[in-house]
Amino acid sequence: MKPIFARRIRRLAVLPATLVVAAGLTACGETSSESAQPTTGGFPLTISSCGREVTFDAPPQRVVTVGSIAAPMIAAAGAGDRVITRTFETAPFPGKYADQLAHAEVVAPTADLAREEIIARTPDAVVSFEGAAVTADDLAAVGIPLIVTRGYCQNAAGSFDDIFADIELYGKLFGTEPAATAEVEALRARVASVADTTSAVAQPRPAAALILSRDGSTLNAYGGTSTVDTQMRMLGLSNIFGDVDKRSFGANTETLIQRDPEVVILLTQGDQTPESARQALRSRPELADVEAIRADRIIAVPFGYTGPGPVAVEGLEVLANELAGLR
Repeated sequence: MKPIFARRIRRLAVLPATLVVAAGLTACGETSSESAQPTTGGFPLTISSCGREVTFDAPPQRVVTVGSIAAPMIAAAGAGDRVITRTFETAPFPGKYADQLAHAEVVAPTADLAREEIIARTPDAVVSFEGAAVTADDLAAVGIPLIVTRGYCQNAAGSFDDIFADIELYGKLFGTEPAATAEVEALRARVASVADTTSAVAQPRPAAALILSRDGSTLNAYGGTSTVDTQMRMLGLSNIFGDVDKRSFGANTETLIQRDPEVVILLTQGDQTPESARQALRSRPELADVEAIRADRIIAVPFGYTGPGPVAVEGLEVLANELAGLR
């Protein structure tokens, strides 16, 4: 995804209906009137993707993914072998799912794959993000369905429950429900383990999640609908930009200085290393008096650790370990 593009911990218990199974289940898990009609293996299956209905006649076998989140999400559901092409992974970071995706072609890492190039790969599904250059309407004309990972819908909350719901949904879509269910159970247990160890924090420490452009000239921050906002709150941090109802946005340096975070989570992308990103942030003279920078409480981790996908669970664990080492 475009890295330079929950809210509260209580969001972990809420599943927004941005991407729900419509053919077999209602939002409450009850059988709908349509599901009473005879089907073959649960198909045709209609799902709602960011409010748009998409129907599949059979489980997809050839999938093109757009963005850094879609491929690991499908792999987490036990269907990594269905991914044939990965594109626009500006910050590729599949984590533990890398081996399951190693067979897939990786093209156009910094830009959308053109419609014609997608069609040429003969996929029977595209999994993308809202706002990508190639839209659902573009592909509908040639009979290729497109769905959006719910963490990148415009009204996404940035919660872990969104991630888990997507994995379970893809388990239904690809016919890999046992694997998807097992993975979600394991991921939930890991999140709960981190939450248990950090629940005793009395006073949240003010923090900011920032990302620098590769040339260091542009500084962006993450707001209250980002996954890293959820991670921060679970780790006893208070996002100083948590009142901003956006996933990411251009950071207001005056606000950053005024709110003076004690900790900065700095997200790296592309060929940035943790040290090069830290140095680029420290080299901005206007930020020299920010406590986190002055005291060198800067945690630099790959962007993929905080994207709205299953790798964010590993990211939560990494951030917890890094925070434990800060003075």
